[in-house]
Amino acid sequence: MKKIIIITLLFLIPQLSMAALINEMQTCQGLIEHIDKKLDETGSKYDKNAVKKVRNGLEGYNQYIQREIVTPGLLQFNGGDQSKTKKMQEQVDAYKKTIAKRYDLTYPQNEIFMNHAMAVNECAKQAVPSGQELEDLKEALNLMVEFAQ
Repeated sequence: MKKIIIITLLFLIPQLSMAALINEMQTCQGLIEHIDKKLDETGSKYDKNAVKKVRNGLEGYNQYIQREIVTPGLLQFNGGDQSKTKKMQEQVDAYKKTIAKRYDLTYPQNEIFMNHAMAVNECAKQAVPSGQELEDLKEALNLMVEFAQ
């Protein structure tokens, strides 16, 4: 009996870990959505070229999260069932919007704060892109820190 429970747990732990990571990454995607909105609202407060670089870095990171973590994780969680995965993705998208709205309420000002950069950095610690996506994300973070000062 103990063996069956241990074997079952060994199969469940990776799924639970993947589910936790997907949940964290949904939060990160909601944060990115919030920051993108803040960049729209700041008008001419920040240099347009710098804003474009921040957007580029964050969008690349958002795509990385979706492509490398969320989509394959949901597919794996649903045993490869595309229909179930699509429905679950809709739930993920709704949750991301809820997260973005929470950030909007917490940060109603039309500016980027150090907390934004720190939160994106925390996301990047959990899911690190590579190559150009990483370089673009680093540049975005550095610019966000400048915006916050």
